[in-house]
Amino acid sequence: MHLGHLVPFIMTKWLQDTFDVPLVIQLTDDEKFLWKNLELEECEELGKENSKDIIACGFDEDKTFIFSDLNYIPSSKAFYWNMKRIEKAVNYNQIKGIFGFGDSDAMGKISFPAIQAAPR
Repeated sequence: MHLGHLVPFIMTKWLQDTFDVPLVIQLTDDEKFLWKNLELEECEELGKENSKDIIACGFDEDKTFIFSDLNYIPSSKAFYWNMKRIEKAVNYNQIKGIFGFGDSDAMGKISFPAIQAAPR
C-alpha cells in the first residue's frame, strides 16, 4: 500500500465513526497476481501485509470485515454467484471500452472487474 491508499481509508474511518456503520474491505490479492509478475503465494502474503496496514487505521473491529479474494471467494457461494451474474450482464466490448483491455490481455484481467463489483 502507499500514501494514495491511506487517504480513502482515513475518510472511510471517519464515515464509520460518524455514522456507526459496518464496513467491508476487499483485499484484491488476486489482482496483484494478474497484473504483476508474482506467484499466488507472494500475493497472499502481500494481502496479509496490506490487512495489517488497514487494521492500523483503527477501524471498529466489531463492524469491519476484511477479506482476501484468494481465500474468501472459493468458500462463498453467494460471492461466486454474484460474480457470475455480473459477468453475464456485461459484454466484452463494454469491458474493453471501459478498461481499455487489448486483444492480448490475459482472460483473468478481462473478468476481474466482476470480482471487484461482486461483494454485497
